[in-house]
Amino acid sequence: MTDEPGKDLAPRQPPTPQPPAPPVDPEQLRQFQEFQRFQEFQRYQEATGQAPQAPKQPGGKRWWLAVLGSGIFWRALFFLLVVFSAVWAYNHFFGVDDPGDIAQDSGGVTGAAQGLTAPAGLQGTVGMFYKHVSFADTTRACTLFLRDDTRQKFANAYGASDCAAAIKDLKTKVTSVDRYQQVMFPPDMLKTPTTTKVTIDSCALTVEGGPRLGTFVVEKVGAGWVITDWSPSTCG
Repeated sequence: MTDEPGKDLAPRQPPTPQPPAPPVDPEQLRQFQEFQRFQEFQRYQEATGQAPQAPKQPGGKRWWLAVLGSGIFWRALFFLLVVFSAVWAYNHFFGVDDPGDIAQDSGGVTGAAQGLTAPAGLQGTVGMFYKHVSFADTTRACTLFLRDDTRQKFANAYGASDCAAAIKDLKTKVTSVDRYQQVMFPPDMLKTPTTTKVTIDSCALTVEGGPRLGTFVVEKVGAGWVITDWSPSTCG
């Protein structure tokens, strides 16, 4: 067998195998896709004539970061702290008592009016009356009287139009609030009463820093004590 002229009789080599494509990095793919979207967005703006805008950051700005960076927030917070401190200081040094609770509370004087021999029960009602006068607290002082006629009798004795006016006038005669609200009772008045109606004469009390406030008739009503009658005392 004769070879054809011009035909390459050399053996053929197999094709060289191509190396496998490297794996695609997910992060690089994501960045490439974002770049493509950005290019498309720019082309859209150029075609429509819209002004280019900075792309929004993913997730946006957290609202609490904006609040913490606001001067109004810090001024409001400072104001609330000042109000809270003022309320705490008042309650700490002067105490808080509700006029409706006084007649029902047999625990006696509480808060700033409590002394070394703090009276209890019915004496607490009289002690609270002195305390309210020392602060010119007309509402709470006059509420300790059970009836309107007793309030008016108290006002007439001091030449006032009503109980509130009498309390305000007595306040002007208080020279020391701290001492005046520390009314001291003699030992025999600190005993548990055997009756539901007791008379307490201010002449028998130790009262400093202001005027004595007459004679109180205190009666037990329910679980508490209220002033059911009043009259001037010989010592003021």
